[in-house]
Amino acid sequence: MVHLIYTVTVESVPRRWFEQAVVTLYDLVAETRAEDGRLFLADGREVPDIRLVRGSHLRAGAEYEVDDDAQVRVTEWDRRSAVRVTQHVTDGAVTAEIEGELRDVERPREAGLRGSVSTSGTGGTTRWASLTRATGTSHIRLDDWWDAASGQSPGPGPGKDGAVRRQGPSSAPLEARLDHRLGRAVVRATPGRLPDGRWTIRVSLSVRGRSLLRPLTTVALRVAARALRRGFTRTLDTTAARWNEVVPGLVSQDMPQLRERILTTALEKPLEDESGPREGF
Repeated sequence: MVHLIYTVTVESVPRRWFEQAVVTLYDLVAETRAEDGRLFLADGREVPDIRLVRGSHLRAGAEYEVDDDAQVRVTEWDRRSAVRVTQHVTDGAVTAEIEGELRDVERPREAGLRGSVSTSGTGGTTRWASLTRATGTSHIRLDDWWDAASGQSPGPGPGKDGAVRRQGPSSAPLEARLDHRLGRAVVRATPGRLPDGRWTIRVSLSVRGRSLLRPLTTVALRVAARALRRGFTRTLDTTAARWNEVVPGLVSQDMPQLRERILTTALEKPLEDESGPREGF
């Protein structure tokens, strides 16, 4: 088993802003309409690269095609209870099935993802099929996240590792798991608050082997532990740096500004399409 802990410091997101942003995004989507499979914004502009192919728009059972290689299905769309959608994506030999859920749009309390990824090319046999498939889940308890983020936590010490007090696994408000026949990886994250208002995010990673191959997997993990640690810390540092570049400008926007930013992003066409003819409105 390999167990790693690392702490990064990031700009915080105000809870009130986040909750307003979720409602703004929901309302933007809810205002769209479908005509002959094409989707339009409330002002009449067409949303590119997505078509309604089955069912009633934004009702349970509605299915959409996105960019010709992804299908999205609405399983629940209710502002007061939950939004649930599933997505099927195929990219060459890789197939992914993902289900997302957000509970209580007006005051989000929980959100989660679960899904699977598999690859083809096993020669038509099932002997090695389990080695080409992985499943995963992630879940965040938002009330617990905000509670933890409103408290005080010590800043990262030398090397950042181990600077935050130890906590039990169940206390982390954000948890993600990845399961494969050869092993399981679990990531947990807990926020804290610095005196200047920024967040410290304590992230732990646990990786262990499974089934009869556990002894072999354990040896491999020990050999690769140093490289795994480097990759783990590098990924978190890169993610934190990108977060700190984007989030301050984002949370400085009020809801009308954020709404316009979302609209602009939704109407952008991929770069490869820009050379071809485009219709204007």
